[in-house]
Amino acid sequence: MSELFSFQEQDLLYRLALAAAGLVIVFVLVRVSIRLLTRRIDDPDRVYRISRQIRRTGAVVMMGLLLVIFSPRPAELVAILTVVGAGLAIALREALLSVAGWLRIVLVHPYQQGDRIEINGVRGDVIDIRVMRTTLMEIGGWVDADQSTGRLVHIPNAWVFLYPVYNYTQGFRFIWNELSVTVTFRSDWQAARDIMESLARESTAIVERQVAEEIRQMSREFLVHYSILTPFVYVRIVENGIRLTLRYLCEVRKRRGTEHALTVSILEAFRRHGGIELAYPAVQVALPDTPQFGPLPPTDHDAPGTRPPDRPHGT
Repeated sequence: MSELFSFQEQDLLYRLALAAAGLVIVFVLVRVSIRLLTRRIDDPDRVYRISRQIRRTGAVVMMGLLLVIFSPRPAELVAILTVVGAGLAIALREALLSVAGWLRIVLVHPYQQGDRIEINGVRGDVIDIRVMRTTLMEIGGWVDADQSTGRLVHIPNAWVFLYPVYNYTQGFRFIWNELSVTVTFRSDWQAARDIMESLARESTAIVERQVAEEIRQMSREFLVHYSILTPFVYVRIVENGIRLTLRYLCEVRKRRGTEHALTVSILEAFRRHGGIELAYPAVQVALPDTPQFGPLPPTDHDAPGTRPPDRPHGT
């Protein structure tokens, strides 16, 4: 019996030593490979991608090495893996779903690094994709429009199976934006409409050519068709005036900048025109004893022979 325990102890020590040596060798190979393959690359993004891929490969090799070193006989190995796999599938459901989500991200590419996405109410630019999670540089939040908040948001990769993924930049770097202005009823709304369309066309002339080219490229993969790419102003009557809504194309990351530039140009053009007034919510208040209401009705104190009651002393 003592000989049996001695043999098992020696076998375990041998396997531990072999595993430690194998892990050290893999670790050194990963470090050397990263240094050799990225030594002459100046692009930080490419260096990051290559390093990440080498580390992932090294992790897979380490796991395989440990499995081979500590595996028992084949029949026992199958039984052990079956039981362990069933238990892990139940206990680590979310983690396994995140790993499956990572595989889908890598193979199907619903998004990749550099894309601007929205998923489950979280918006941001993808800056890192790992096996378990994706990291976003958040936009929006308490910051108006689509500018960065400075916060990093880590979301589980399992979300790609649970929620729709809105990709702002995949295959097409432009979005439709709208800018609304309300003018008074007595304003020259036709002139206001023409001014808004003219200024938008001037600012989006270069964008339209880029959009047409990207649409041609995107139509090779998706069934998309845009018949109108030029800015257009929609007119609508509202309670306090005439609302003019300008719809135009802009780059995803320049939405706030283009809206600011167009707003300043429109306000200056309206001021120079002189016949255009901006509308604002107003409330008409009619005071008593006016022609609309007439005089106030008499009260009890106003009746002949009456006077206000005496106030008690000390008040």
